[in-house]
Formats: sequence, structure tokens, C-alpha cells
Amino acid sequence: MLPVGPGGPGYPCRMRPRPFAPVAVVAVLAWLAAACEVPTLDRYPPRSLDQTTFVFAADGSLITPLHAVENRVVLPGDAIPQHVRDAVVAIEDRRFFSHHGVDPEAIVRAAVVNTREGTIVEGGSTITQQLVKLLYVGDATTLRRKWDEALLAWQLENRLTKDQILTRYLNTVYFGQGAYGIQAAARTYFGVDAEDLTVAQGATLAGLISAPNHFDPYARPRSAIGRRNVVLRLMRELDMIDRATYRRARRERLALRPRRPTLERHPYPYFVDYLKRWFLGNPAFGPTRADRYRLLFTGGLRITTTLDPEVQEAAERAVHAILSYPNDPDAAVTVVDPRTGFVRAMVGGDDDDYWADVRAGRVNLATGTGGTGRQTGSAAKPFALIAALEAGISPDTVFPAPSSLALPMPDGSTWWVRNAGGVGYGALSLRSATIHSVNTVYAQLIQRLGAQRVNEVATRLGLRCCPRVARPRGPLEPFPASVLGANEANTLEMAVAYATIANGGRRVHPVPVERITDARGRVLWEADPRPVQVIDPDVAAAAIDLLQDAVAYGTGAAATIGRPQIGKTGTDEDNANAWFVGAVPQLSAAVWVGYHRGEIPMRPPRTRVTVYGGTWPAQIWRLLMLRATADLPPASFPTPRARYVSVAVDASQDPPCLPNDYTLPANIQVMRFLAGTEPTRECAWPNSIERVVVPSTIGFPQAEAAAFLRQAGFYVQVREEPSTQPPGTVIAQDPAGGTSALQTGTVRITVAIEPRRT
Repeated sequence: MLPVGPGGPGYPCRMRPRPFAPVAVVAVLAWLAAACEVPTLDRYPPRSLDQTTFVFAADGSLITPLHAVENRVVLPGDAIPQHVRDAVVAIEDRRFFSHHGVDPEAIVRAAVVNTREGTIVEGGSTITQQLVKLLYVGDATTLRRKWDEALLAWQLENRLTKDQILTRYLNTVYFGQGAYGIQAAARTYFGVDAEDLTVAQGATLAGLISAPNHFDPYARPRSAIGRRNVVLRLMRELDMIDRATYRRARRERLALRPRRPTLERHPYPYFVDYLKRWFLGNPAFGPTRADRYRLLFTGGLRITTTLDPEVQEAAERAVHAILSYPNDPDAAVTVVDPRTGFVRAMVGGDDDDYWADVRAGRVNLATGTGGTGRQTGSAAKPFALIAALEAGISPDTVFPAPSSLALPMPDGSTWWVRNAGGVGYGALSLRSATIHSVNTVYAQLIQRLGAQRVNEVATRLGLRCCPRVARPRGPLEPFPASVLGANEANTLEMAVAYATIANGGRRVHPVPVERITDARGRVLWEADPRPVQVIDPDVAAAAIDLLQDAVAYGTGAAATIGRPQIGKTGTDEDNANAWFVGAVPQLSAAVWVGYHRGEIPMRPPRTRVTVYGGTWPAQIWRLLMLRATADLPPASFPTPRARYVSVAVDASQDPPCLPNDYTLPANIQVMRFLAGTEPTRECAWPNSIERVVVPSTIGFPQAEAAAFLRQAGFYVQVREEPSTQPPGTVIAQDPAGGTSALQTGTVRITVAIEPRRT
């Protein structure tokens, strides 16, 4: 009859161990099985094994493993050499193939010792029991846990073959130095895969299982060799190896892989930092950040990234070639494929700074994480240019271009704008102002357009594309100086914005990953580039045309690489941030130069030269792209040349309109507009004949004087008069210059002829 109450059915056993004869052990086990709640495998879901994730470059080369506490790679049974399996059996459970999960001899021996001591001091566990402890019941030092372990081991042997149990054990057990499973152990200690382990190496690893710290070959090489030799001796006694193999293995040196530093370095740390943030912020990989973290660091993923090692190397070399002195500023670079959004390279600072134990070293300058973005200077002008083209403003529109300008603001304040170097240009077309990056023209342009309209274009192109992985995250501020780059940005979003222009106005969201599979090769996620047309192709074509000239003839000339390319320089007011952003059809790259410590002007004597976007950033961009495009054929941008129409307009009005019957000829100008944006409305003013100032033409040649007056809106009547002045020169006019007269009136000019000879 079964006991009722504690210890009976449905209750865990609570027994105080008492000394008893070894022969009673079997009887006790039988009573426990009957009197206590019998554990079953179905009630103990196995713990899922943490597996190491591997990150690969686009060419298949390994960048780095990623793991949490447990560094593990699960192998199939046929990937583990037989001599490794034999070594583990020899040292851990020599009767493994003859018992059914529980070794009665070992249990009796352990029971005698444990009951004598009143606590668990000897295990006597088989490999199957150890696996049950690792996967099901844990390692609490109680008799109940030991009984459950034994009973579950018996059941496990009914479900799995010996080879399956041994394979799971070898993939689960801890070998020290953070290595879980035989593959991680082989890589950690010897730098080889498990399938390439020698007999001596396999025996060394098998000897670690019972006491990884005590037999650690790094810390205690003599103990490790002694333990290895014990394993080899047992293998020889069990006929697992022959005498020659035994002797050869005993003579083999440890030949350990160099000990890993506490923080194992890997290449491309800033790109990997960006990758982690992208993954952990992506709901596609789990509903919560914790879920995504577990998948990334314990899920055994195989992540093929978009990083191109050749492009990455080109970026790093370009930075080091230009910024080669110890006190030089920092640089950040991001390279994106405009067609796919694949991030091909990222330099977020100096790699040594990343690994240094300093807070600043964790600032990814390419994405702004750990800090913020930086002002872009004139690299933001293409956003205003595109907004102007969309609004029907002709590239031929002429603006005053003084060296400095005071513009009144709606709040009553004054916005002072100055050109770089204090250079004045008189008057310039929008095209010329773009090529020469003239601030005073673009300040007038944003006043005409409105800052909000320009910011909307910038957002469409790609700014603030990536708030989960980059900073700044807030919206662009609608202040007038945004046209001169007062809004902060990072190289990732700037590269995306110019990629959108280069791709004919089609934006593709940036991604650092091409494909993700699980450890078995099943595809979990795959990039699916989907371009979105955010800018009209004709507008994009016109912007490309102008930005090509900015490189060929303007401030970006130092970035010329001899193939179709667009680009724009950018420098903030204090020379604390300098940019060059540009693209060829296959690659877009943004380069920033500045000090990561803060907004520090880059002028002598702090720097060797005064740094503008057209100096070091343009030079870095050029070196980078020369190497990155060496194997790429020159290509044309994917948009046809912009379709312009020529229209005669009243250029004195804003916006220009079609002349009416009263428009002064002097105000009529033929301008080119993008097809579809040209003016179609006739000017509403002037709506009657008006008095206008009569220009003075005295001293002009007759033809020029007549043209000048007609352009001013007057008819011309000519009379001749002998004079000592050069023949054909205007010597008088009526009405006189400077007076006013009705437009369409007649101005009589007197032209000199040679006096008659008497």
C-alpha cells in the first residue's frame, strides 16, 4: 500500500539520508519509483541549446562570431571524429555502451559514499545522466535531483540511440574558456574545427570535461598533459587506439592557439555595431528587444552581410592616407549601393579607439550612435536645389550674389549670411551658385521656398531614414539656415540621400544584411530591395546634371575620378565639420571629417590646413572611389538628360510669368525650365501703359542706343547731324535720359555724321 501525504503520489520525496547497506540501494530506488511522483521526459521540456551566431561578409569570409554566455556550434554526429567520441567515453563513462543510462555499479559505489557523508560528494553519473542534468533537471545537489536524473536517463535511452546521446552530450558539455560543445572547444584551444582534431587534441579536450579550470591547458599545461595521458592510457586499455597511435599521441605537444584577449577583437567593428543595432531594432526578428537579443546571440544564425571587404579596405586606406598625422581630426565614411540599399562599407572612427576602454571609443561617427550627428554645411544644398526645380524655378534664374547679405526674419530679427572666404559674385544664376556653392544665393532661395519645403525634400531623399540605428532621430528643424546645413546628419543618411539622387529619384532603404539562415541552412530573412520613386525622374536628371558640374568645375574638383559622378562639398561656419558626399551610379559615399570630441575648428595651427569640404573630405572620397570602382565599368546615371523647354518670361517678377502687352521688353528674358514646370500664366501686372525712366544713350553707337531704348519699351526715331564726334555716335536725345515718359512713346536720337566740306 502506497503511503499517503508527503512522500506519497503527487508529492516530491523529502528524505533524510541515513546509512544503509549497499545491497539496499536497488530496493530504495524501486520504492522511490513506486512511492514518489515518477518524473517523465514529457514533463521536462529540454533546455534549448544556446548556439553561436556567425557574421559573414558579402564574399563569404567570416567577420566574427556572436554569442552570449555560451559559445556553441552544434555539429551533426558525422562531423565529430570517432577518436574524440572514444576519448570522452573512455574518461567519462567507459561502460557507456553496455548500460541503459544508469550504471548500477557506479550508483552503488556513489550511494555508499553519499549516504555515509549525508550529502552528494560522488556522482557516479553516466554520460546519459550528465546529459539529463544539462538539459532537464539542472545541477542542484539534492538526492531527489539525483533520483530524477537516473530515472530520466533510463527513459532517454529508450528514445535515443547511444550515438545520438553521445552526439548531444558532446554538443552540450562545457570545456572551459567559455567554450560549450566540442566545436567551440576545438576552435578555442587549437584553432581548428572538431573534424580536424588529432588524437592527442581530442584526448586533451575530453580530459577537460570533469574539471575545466583544473586541467585548463592555458593556465596549467602540465596538469592538462597529465590528464591527456590518462585519457590516452584508458583508450589504449579499451583497444580504442593501437600502441603506435598511443605513443605518438603522448609525444605530441599541446600547440595551443594563442590565448584570446578578454575582449576578442574582430574586423569592421563599426559596421558590426551598426548591424547589431539594425537587428535588435527590427521587429521582423521578434516582438521585443529581449526576443531579438536571444535570437541574435544564442540562435546559431548565419548572417551574410552586405559589407564588401574590398570597398571597406578602400575606405579605411583612404582615411589613413589623408589623415596620417597623430593630431589629425577623425573621419567617418559610409558607402551604399544606390540600386539595392546595401551598405558596402562603414568607417565610424579609428578601430583602436573602438576597442579602447574609453567612452569616446564607442561613438560610431558614421551613424551618430553614442553621440549625435554633425552639421552638413553646403552638402545640404542639393535638397534646396531639388525643391526649387520641383517648384518650377529655372536653373537660369539670376540672384544677387554679394559677399554677405542681411535678410529680415518674420520675428523681426536679421539673418546674416556670408559666402565662404568672403567672396562676392555680383549676380549669379542658380546653376552657377550651385557649382560655386554660393551661400547668399541659397539663402535667398530658401526664403522663396520656405524651410519646411526643403526639409520635406531632404526627408524624402533619405534623411532620418534610420531612427532605430542612427542619430539624430528627431525631425529636421525648419529654420532658414537648414539650407546651409545647420541641421545635423550622419554619413549613413547622407549617403542614402545622394544615392536616391544617383538612382534617378528612386530611394531604397539601407540594410546591412543580404540573408539570414539558421544553423541548418533554412532561410529566415532575405533582403528584398524595393525602390520607391520619391523624386520625379526629370527633376533627378536636372539635379544630377548640376551636381556633375559641381564636381567638374566647382568646389568638389578635388574629388574628380574621371567617370560620371555627382557630388557636393560641405563646410560649417566654424570649419568644425567638413563633408564631401557624392555618387557614381553603382556606389554612393558620404565622408565627414571633424573631431569626435566636439565642435572644434579645423584651422592652423591645430590642423595643417584650413579644412573645407573640398580639401580632406574630397580627397578621401576620391581615393576611396578610385579603389572601390577599379573593377566597375564606367556607367551612366539611370535617368535621361533633363528635358528643358525655353520660354520667354517676365524675369522681373517672382515667380516669372508670361509677358503681356504691357511688359517692358527689358524685363523679358528667355529662360530654360524643366518640362512640365514652365510658367503658363500670363503676367497680371503691369496692366496698363506706365511711365518709365528714359535711359541715356548719348555717346553710344547708334545700333546699341536703338536696341537699348527699344528694350526699355520705346520706339526710336533717328535724325542725323554733322558733328565733330565720331560718325554714328549719339550726340543728343529727346526726351533726355533720366526723365520719365510713357512706355511705347518715341525717343528721338541725333546721330553724328561727318561735317560737309566747303
